[in-house]
This record gives sequence, structure tokens and C-alpha cells, in this order.
Amino acid sequence: MIVCQNLHVTYRWRQEPVLKGVNGTFKGKSLILGPNGSGKTTLFRAICGLTNIKSGKILIDEKPIEEIYATKGVVSANFQDIYTLIDAKAFDLIRLYTDLAEGDPQLALKIIEDFGITPDFLKKRKLGELSSGQAKIFCTALALAMKARHVLLDEPFEELDPARKGRMVNYLNEYEGVVLINTHETWLLKNLQDWEAFLMFEGILYGPLTVKDLLNARISMAEEPGSLLRLSLSGKTVSIIKGKGKGKLLTSLENLDKMYEIAEGLKT
Repeated sequence: MIVCQNLHVTYRWRQEPVLKGVNGTFKGKSLILGPNGSGKTTLFRAICGLTNIKSGKILIDEKPIEEIYATKGVVSANFQDIYTLIDAKAFDLIRLYTDLAEGDPQLALKIIEDFGITPDFLKKRKLGELSSGQAKIFCTALALAMKARHVLLDEPFEELDPARKGRMVNYLNEYEGVVLINTHETWLLKNLQDWEAFLMFEGILYGPLTVKDLLNARISMAEEPGSLLRLSLSGKTVSIIKGKGKGKLLTSLENLDKMYEIAEGLKT
């Protein structure tokens, strides 16, 4: 279980905080849905210890993250910079990193080959020489193969075609540990109906609620009584409401970047 308590993160080149008092508990399988630039990736990097925290706490299995740095089997992630610390061919990285984590190199190869990337191809190239889509598949496969109790996947569906997205969903649903993913795409909700969901906008985390609730949720530009969630977008109140009635279906938006067009009264 991962717990974030009143988490604030600020970057030196930005006046406004990137994370603004984030509170959340992630157990089982959870997804964070939000537009690009909302703070999703920063939150994941903070949980992994890759970004400095200004204030607040992160607990993993009730222990502060400072106490579990470099502990095997606790957390894995698909950030590419984790796997470029060693200068080697991509194929060799699989054995190196799974050995360090006591993971399963054969699982990594199985996933990678399932997405059409061959071992011979990886033997000839370094990770930085792969296309962005290939690198995302490679790093996600490695994160899953670490067999950690918690796996964090940053935009794991990015640059995948529909068939490959479906395959990735299957691997995520089959994973036995805690899975936390983030995305700005809404298409996957119908495939993750048993998951817990959070929304993230402008550095603030909202939720939890169920993915099933989001499948029938509508967006209203007003403070609606009995709403599932109330969000603040560019200073405007947006309600996420359940059931039929006024408002636009959340799943009718290709991605949550479109929420700002609704907030500004533009056509989507």
C-alpha cells in the first residue's frame, strides 16, 4: 500500500507548486486520470524517490520512503532514466536489472517479444537507440518483470496501437501486486472496470472513486448537489456527476486535455 500525505513538490524554475497537498491511498489496482502537465508524472517520481519533496510524507507499507530506498522487491517503475544508469545493450539490461531486483528476465522477454521486439534486435541497440514506443514497451516490461510489491507505470499505453494497448491491459490485470498507472486517455476505462480511480488536475488529486462510476459520469460546469467529485479547473468549478442528465459524458472525451475546452466553453 502506498500512502501520500499532504504532499507538496516545487521546482525551482516554476513559481507555482507542481503538487499541491496531494493526499491519496493506493492499494490493489488504481489509475490516475488527468491531462498532460497535471502533475501525474511528478507524483510517480516522488513516490520512487526520484524527485525531492518540499513537504508531506510518502509511506510504502507503512514505512517512510527514506527507509526503503534501494530495498529489493518494494517498488518498480517504467521511467527510462532508471534503466540508462548502466551503459549496455538493451538485451543485457534485462539480465542486469532483473538480477539486481531478483526479478524474472524471462517474463520481461516474453512481454517484449509479445509486442514484436525480438531479442536479436535488442542485442544490437542500447535503450537510448530504441524508438520512443519501443523504449516505453521495454521499460514497462522491465518494471513488471521486477516482481515488486508495487509497480508504477507512467503512461504505459503511450504510442501503442489499439491491439497492443489491449495486450498491455491484460498484463496489468494479471499482475499480482499493487499496480498504479497514470494516463490522460479515457478509452481504457471500459477495460479496467474493477480498478479504483483518481482524477488529477493542476497538481491536486481527487478521489478515490470507482472506474465503473467514471464510465457513466458526466461533466457539469456548476456546483452540482450529490456530485461524485468537484474539481477546480483554471479557477472554475467543474462537477463530475453520475447518471443520465445534463453534461457531457466523460468517456466521450478522447483524453482529459479536452476538459479545459469544456471549462472555457469551447466545442470538443
